[in-house]
Amino acid sequence: MSKPNYPAQSRPSSRPSMHQIVDSGKREDFDTGSVRDTDDGKGQPSRLSTIALRELAQHTQNGLQKYGDRNWEKGQPLTRYIDSLNRHIWKIQEGANDENHYAAVLWNAMALLHTKRLTERGALSIELDDLHEYSGYTGSTDD
Repeated sequence: MSKPNYPAQSRPSSRPSMHQIVDSGKREDFDTGSVRDTDDGKGQPSRLSTIALRELAQHTQNGLQKYGDRNWEKGQPLTRYIDSLNRHIWKIQEGANDENHYAAVLWNAMALLHTKRLTERGALSIELDDLHEYSGYTGSTDD
């Protein structure tokens, strides 16, 4: 399996020692008397749907069998993910069941976010961010 070749600036410049425990300085006390570093601001992966994650993982495996392992991580324009995501939403609205369109929506949203963040960090070409910016548009219907 090949791994994506990200530029050096996208990798952490230093890693904590294997003997170091990263600490926020905040503590959470449990009824049992146990104490642990707080999980505030760290996300809540235990709250994610395992149903959705399993279907997303299967969709990802289907894609690697079709396109090759980690192919998408090489970079694709953001609008390709948006277009595909919308087409899958339309298929859901139309009642199509020829493939798992729900998992395809999640996959395209994940790839969109991943690619956007890597273009912002300089790990992927900024040219992949081909979204049009509407200068001055706030999204308000009152404009």
